[in-house]
Amino acid sequence: MAKLKLVFLIISFLTLIVLSGCTPSKENIWTQKMSHFFGDDYRITLYSGGNAVREWQLKSGIVNYEKRDDGWFFSCKKHIVIIRGKEIVIEPLTYSQQQVEKPIICN
Repeated sequence: MAKLKLVFLIISFLTLIVLSGCTPSKENIWTQKMSHFFGDDYRITLYSGGNAVREWQLKSGIVNYEKRDDGWFFSCKKHIVIIRGKEIVIEPLTYSQQQVEKPIICN
């Protein structure tokens, strides 16, 4: 009987973790903690007319999108940055090349 209670508690705990913030428009605390643990680093570059106009280097972060929208958003220096448009490139920081002189570094 004690094993059954333990299994029930584990399943309840895992369900709570999965359901705590499933929508992409809200920051999911658990996903963000796992991202910091695994170290997801991205370079987000905004282009206009084929030229890079702004660039963010996101260290240990998450880039999200809204369904039925052309916007991307991420957290940078305790602010939410929302980018809309079709000329956006999101790539792993390790494999990318800097496009602008002074990129915005987000830690």
